[in-house]
Amino acid sequence: MPIDVRVHVRRASRAVLAIVLAGTVATATAATFDLCVRGTSLEETRTARLHLTVAGADVAEAAPRLGAHLANRRFWERHAEEVYGAAYDPEVCGEAVAESFELGVTVTADELPGLLAELARDPGAGPMPLLERVLGTAPRRTPALAHTKELSDGTPEVGDAVLDANGRLRYHTVRVYYATDRKSTGDASPDEHFGGERGALGYGVVNVGLPKSHAVGQLEAPSILRLEFTADPDKHVMLESLKAMDLGAWRAEVAKHAVELGNPGILVFVHGYNSSFSDGARRAAQLAFDLKFAGSTVLFSWPSRAATLEYTVDEQSAEWSVPDMKDVLAGLATLAPNTPIYVIAHSMGNRVFTRGFKALLAEDPAKRLPFKQLVLAAPDIDADVFKREIAPAILGQGPRVTLYASSNDKALAASRGVHGGYLRLGESGKDIVVLAGLDTVDASGVSTEFLGHSYFGDSDTVMSDLKYVIRKSLPPEQRERFALERVRNAAIGLYWRFKGT
Repeated sequence: MPIDVRVHVRRASRAVLAIVLAGTVATATAATFDLCVRGTSLEETRTARLHLTVAGADVAEAAPRLGAHLANRRFWERHAEEVYGAAYDPEVCGEAVAESFELGVTVTADELPGLLAELARDPGAGPMPLLERVLGTAPRRTPALAHTKELSDGTPEVGDAVLDANGRLRYHTVRVYYATDRKSTGDASPDEHFGGERGALGYGVVNVGLPKSHAVGQLEAPSILRLEFTADPDKHVMLESLKAMDLGAWRAEVAKHAVELGNPGILVFVHGYNSSFSDGARRAAQLAFDLKFAGSTVLFSWPSRAATLEYTVDEQSAEWSVPDMKDVLAGLATLAPNTPIYVIAHSMGNRVFTRGFKALLAEDPAKRLPFKQLVLAAPDIDADVFKREIAPAILGQGPRVTLYASSNDKALAASRGVHGGYLRLGESGKDIVVLAGLDTVDASGVSTEFLGHSYFGDSDTVMSDLKYVIRKSLPPEQRERFALERVRNAAIGLYWRFKGT
């Protein structure tokens, strides 16, 4: 059963939720808990609201964990490898949810100590006979909470799904927190609100809709061939709404979603050349959704002109944005204790990110600690400059660094021509860059779009590998049994490539 990432929703329209209570245990000692529960695995992340009624023993302190385990067994077919629960919070779980459950069980005082010991383990850690006994006290058919009020025409302010009038999923919504030094155009449209001119660093949140039929690695967009002239949230990945925020409120929201329900962390995306703000937001949302990333997604959008012929202008703006990138990274590093940060930078965005990260470490080396995985995807950086100036500063400093390179990247081949024939870091072939502390993966064999430059997000093969990098923090040696194989080169050393390529 496929599980959609964070399928709860908060709607500006304040839909009314009708609660159907049936089959719950009604005794003088019963207590009811309003919970938000989450179950995760590599392929699935699922979040729901659960009204749990427990008769018998006092389970108040263990109720969130108990509810998460019961939801996994009763409603999620035991797909979750880890489960989390907390008191219901509309900021985290949503004002209304696409999955809402009622469950009534009985726990005896004699069972409670053993049950608590079982709940301390992961779902797959072995038999849980007491939990199964408790679940057996619930009705076989447990009604879901019913959604009875139709949606208004309002756009969701923040949230993670949009439902139809019958409570069924129409399309997903991914919340992307942005930090940008683009200048505002003054246009109210989310797509046109930021242009390609330089401005002061600002913050906010943008909602990105993904169709229910979304396929991994795809950025569904209108096609003239299909006679589609405007974006439709039921069919395409599109920006739904945008809201500016002051820094304090932005930090609080990012921290809350990064920490709650299992401390999933922060995913940072830095886009590349020829990318509009809308392009970056759509890609950030698609990455978070396809990776089933349950934490906060942050886009750093620098002022690319989003035009093929503006390459040299983008280069200058990328360099100009480095101090702002450093400040954003510094702010995220101090957001919440022990909250992991993962970064994916693409193309020219790698110049912004790597130089910003280098400046951060020079300013305060301790700020490296929250950063767990750094992914350099098709980096448009001079390979010699990287080896001499950047690598010594960022490799071996704590975070694991993964390089995805390809010999079929036409955009980087063009960049090499513009730069006097000097190799780009994101190119492979006989001169592929292999360094100590750098996990180099040759992606030349994966199927790509025409330019072969966006394979990190367009290829389900690369996306599957990224899951192990971001979600599991596995080194390439431990990803061999999934997608990678070793390449031993006597001249340059050990690197990796995708199997069968």
